[in-house]
Amino acid sequence: MIPPPQLKEIYQKIFAIQTNGVKIVTGDPVASMLLGSAVKDDCGNTAVGGCAAGISGLTILPDGTVSPCRRLSVAIGNIRQDSLREIWADSPVLNQLRDRASYQGKCATCRRWALCRGCRAIAYAASLAHGEGYLLSTDPQCFMAE
Repeated sequence: MIPPPQLKEIYQKIFAIQTNGVKIVTGDPVASMLLGSAVKDDCGNTAVGGCAAGISGLTILPDGTVSPCRRLSVAIGNIRQDSLREIWADSPVLNQLRDRASYQGKCATCRRWALCRGCRAIAYAASLAHGEGYLLSTDPQCFMAE
């Protein structure tokens, strides 16, 4: 895993590239904080960055399995058996993702939590590697936490 200071430097170099009108974006919620806490979309609306898992997005696999993110293999239901509306509203995993008090470590106390929340997939994978398996642990690649 790339250490946070080096990852920050890489993203800063990427975002500094002059692209003649092509906008460089990232799906990394931590890196998006380098671009500013709020970004204007193509229509001039303010779009908030951050981890979309359970906040503004879900993943539905071909077999109907629903997970919070395409990179986070935590099944929270199946649309062939469950109502998508009920999964969205009642999933304990999604409700935890939306609750700051459920987070651990730097992410729990970061002043940018509402805009970032860290990458839950990276946090979960790192937690599994340490024998924990907790998706609300600190994003180990974060270089922005305060």
